[in-house]
Amino acid sequence: MKFKSLTLAILITVSAMPALAAGPKAPEITADSAVIMDAASGKFLYEKNGNKKEYPASMTKMMTCILSIEKANPYKTIKVSRNAANVESTWLSGGEWITLDNLQNQLMLVSDNGAATAIAENISGNLAAFTDMMNEKAKTLGMTGTHFVNANGMPDENHYSTAEDMARLARYAMENKTFRRIVGTRSKTVHYEYPRKNYSFMNSNELLYSYKGATGIKTGYTRAAAGCLAASAIRDNRELIVIIMHSRDGETRFKEAAQLLDYGFALENGQSQDITRNH
Repeated sequence: MKFKSLTLAILITVSAMPALAAGPKAPEITADSAVIMDAASGKFLYEKNGNKKEYPASMTKMMTCILSIEKANPYKTIKVSRNAANVESTWLSGGEWITLDNLQNQLMLVSDNGAATAIAENISGNLAAFTDMMNEKAKTLGMTGTHFVNANGMPDENHYSTAEDMARLARYAMENKTFRRIVGTRSKTVHYEYPRKNYSFMNSNELLYSYKGATGIKTGYTRAAAGCLAASAIRDNRELIVIIMHSRDGETRFKEAAQLLDYGFALENGQSQDITRNH
């Protein structure tokens, strides 16, 4: 009887091993492309069409913001040009004066397209010079599937990136304390120098309100790009970055990013075995 009991125990253990080795099951993601990156190591834990070129929409503003932090004084006062004020989806008006740090918050919390143009013009003198700077920075970050032609992510066939490249950019930018503080802010009152006025903005990233441990980063949406999202969160001292590109709508991107974060955290201490490839 003892021998039979031992044999049965061994059989039960062996039969359970494949299930244990398999680990958590990756969620079914409807977005066209997506990745999970371990922020500490830069290792990809999951990818679905991670190298497919897509429109990045306003995730582009991660590059605009980090360059503005690195290249200019945050207290520099910027005069808004007519060109910046005439960009689609902006709170700006021509002739207004606002400090760069306030403009950065407006850029990232409510994805102000004119703010991106105003920042680019004031740092580099014109938009073309700034996009050259963006593309040069992309090269240094190993973003080999990316090309920028504007500072805000408005659709253009020559303005594209990949989920893996956006994750590389997000990881780099989140290492900057100022950038991290801005994208993790739920609400902010932005002050204008002239004319004197204030706007109170709520961050468009819904995960900051709904996902425990969320730390950022940037939403994006255009008709061409559909729903995009760079999301990040910390759990048990581990930070993950998730990129969603071309989700079917604005809400699904948040739901699927949360599912991918849950999956990534369920993996043992960043261990991915091999990259989970979901095509």
